[in-house]
Amino acid sequence: MKKWLIVTALLQGTFLIACKNNGKEKAQKRRPDSVVMVNTDTMIEATDTNIVAVQSASWAAFEAFDGKYGHDLGLFGQEPLKDRFKALLGENTKAFLERHKVTPPIQVENFLLFSEGCRPHDCTVEESALVIDMKKDIIYAGLAVNKQVKLFSERGDTAYPDRLRKWKTKFAE
Repeated sequence: MKKWLIVTALLQGTFLIACKNNGKEKAQKRRPDSVVMVNTDTMIEATDTNIVAVQSASWAAFEAFDGKYGHDLGLFGQEPLKDRFKALLGENTKAFLERHKVTPPIQVENFLLFSEGCRPHDCTVEESALVIDMKKDIIYAGLAVNKQVKLFSERGDTAYPDRLRKWKTKFAE
């Protein structure tokens, strides 16, 4: 019987101490987090962990250009390339097109369109290159005048595609 009284007393004491601590915790004020919550309609759902760039519908026709010649397609006259290309190169547009007269077929691989060319009788010295990243929706261009290369990109993107950087190395002699 003494054992039961001791056990009961211990349990009641433990219960009273536990109840008193809970009351103290509730009385404490919680400090708010320092994170500012953004309106949920601008956030990606928590279940969506894969972010995939969506290809612009306007580049879809350019995927079919693989293996074809730019001059046969009127490449630089097709939208959305036409206006954006002129805006990108500005006063260098004429020089680029003069160096894009002799061309191999266009290459399209992994949503990257690549077209290079040269001025007749001046290949390896006077050349140009065009890369369209159809996933990122960015146009890149390279212009070699007397083996001096100048690169151009929309949105100031300096992460040039490997294909354009490889083209540029031809002139690093």
